[in-house]
Amino acid sequence: MSASISALLPVFLTIFAGVALYRTKLVGDEMWSVLEHVCYFVLFPALMFQKIAVADLADAPVFRMGGAMLLAIATMAIILLLLRIRLMTRFTLTGAGFTSVFQGSTRWHSFIALSIISVLHGEEGLTLAAIGMAAMIPVLNITNVVVISIYAEGSRPTAMQIVRLVVRNPLVLACVAGILWNSSGVVMPQAVSESLDLIGSGALGIGLLTVGAGLRPKTALVEIAPVTLSTCLRLIGMPLFMFGWATLLGVEGLALAVVVICGAVPTASASYILARQLGGDSVLMANIITVQVAAASVTLPLMIWLLS
Repeated sequence: MSASISALLPVFLTIFAGVALYRTKLVGDEMWSVLEHVCYFVLFPALMFQKIAVADLADAPVFRMGGAMLLAIATMAIILLLLRIRLMTRFTLTGAGFTSVFQGSTRWHSFIALSIISVLHGEEGLTLAAIGMAAMIPVLNITNVVVISIYAEGSRPTAMQIVRLVVRNPLVLACVAGILWNSSGVVMPQAVSESLDLIGSGALGIGLLTVGAGLRPKTALVEIAPVTLSTCLRLIGMPLFMFGWATLLGVEGLALAVVVICGAVPTASASYILARQLGGDSVLMANIITVQVAAASVTLPLMIWLLS
């Protein structure tokens, strides 16, 4: 376990460096939004496309790995939806508050996951993580948009609204483009591959700094009960579901380790944006993100040690 902690320490130190930079105002508020925008629309898509496009997927457990991740997400989503009324009563949640707990329990933070996988498992691990992203991101986007629209706004999104949201997601587009390129059999020119690699290499460090800058520790424990619920479901429940389904489907070795890490990372920082745009409880969402990132510094090495 000490080896896992040592490997993860640089990741969390970088996140806390982002907290320090934000609080000292060495980087202005407007610059953080620019950096996050560049990471989301340029750096991470370049990284994902390049890793998938040039990967040898012949021996990768693509369908078993992706299937395990999707089944874990479906398990968590079904449990939350079945218990929705009981949870709303027990934790005094509005419909909007429930959607924030739902997002906090089902979504995953790709910036943190990719950084950890890169540190622990290198290039091969990043390629497998990209496969996981290709499986999970479209499904998570659609599921959470539908849930927020129904329970926060009381309306049902049209099929066109859902399609528009998914096709505008740069990570989805990068994964699909990478799969298509890989399937075509066309060899990517070395100069192009190296250029994409250079662009993508900036994603991990800058992405972690923006995670730290987005944390709001002063208000994080205002709504302690729903925050704790979502944190336990995300950081303990989800990796157990991921591990269980992956084991049942015969995923093992490095692929199993990647699945566990993707299940054990905090929820996505983009959950806050989605909550704010679609009428969810954005304040509760921000608190959930903050507590999960802090708690993951303890739970992540524990889950990796126990399950991988």
